[in-house]
Amino acid sequence: MFNYIMEVIFPSSYNEGCGGAVEWLVNFPSRVVKYLLWHGSLTIIESVIWTLGDVLLPALTLFHGTSSEAADCIVASPDRGKWRGQNTGIWQVGPGNYAGNGIYFAPARSTAEHYSRGSLIICRVTLGNTLDLGIAPYRVFRECGNANALEATDWGLKNGYVAGEWWRPDSGWWEYCMYDWQNRYNYSWRIRPLYVIDLYEGNIQRIHGGMCHWLFRKLVIKDIMTSLREWL
Repeated sequence: MFNYIMEVIFPSSYNEGCGGAVEWLVNFPSRVVKYLLWHGSLTIIESVIWTLGDVLLPALTLFHGTSSEAADCIVASPDRGKWRGQNTGIWQVGPGNYAGNGIYFAPARSTAEHYSRGSLIICRVTLGNTLDLGIAPYRVFRECGNANALEATDWGLKNGYVAGEWWRPDSGWWEYCMYDWQNRYNYSWRIRPLYVIDLYEGNIQRIHGGMCHWLFRKLVIKDIMTSLREWL
């Protein structure tokens, strides 16, 4: 809701009142309807549905460290706010992949801050069937800690795992790797962004135009329906 309030008071689009005092006043009613009433209502509905989903499918609140630009791109709506590229709303697999190929999360904020370049994305993550890499076959475990440990991903997927859990001994922390759903290893509904923290400012990072309603994305709806068919 923070982002929608900001759009009403400090619009980011010239078409919605960013150009000056007159434009601000003229577009004020439409911004209230669009952001507070419409998108605010969708956010509340989405929150209720995800909360009910958490009861059936347990989730953890986890942290993902990245840059402010990447965080904005990941959580932003592709049709609101600043001009968005084709990768808006998409998690990109970064370099490293020391415990497999995928999206990395940490249960401790300090761990994610180590990897961050300015921002943290706080998410609810349904890990699903998780491989403890410490008890995986030795050929799988020995790859962990080296760049592009793809054997961990391949072995995990072949044996029914959708995520990997790794204790990083050199740093003394836990990491989770959600096997990359953008390449369809996983389902998109498992990762649900809540908000972004700007580490430089120490406040919630503003996402111009507001965050994407994750539940109502076509990709997520498609993955939810596919999952339901598999379970039934």
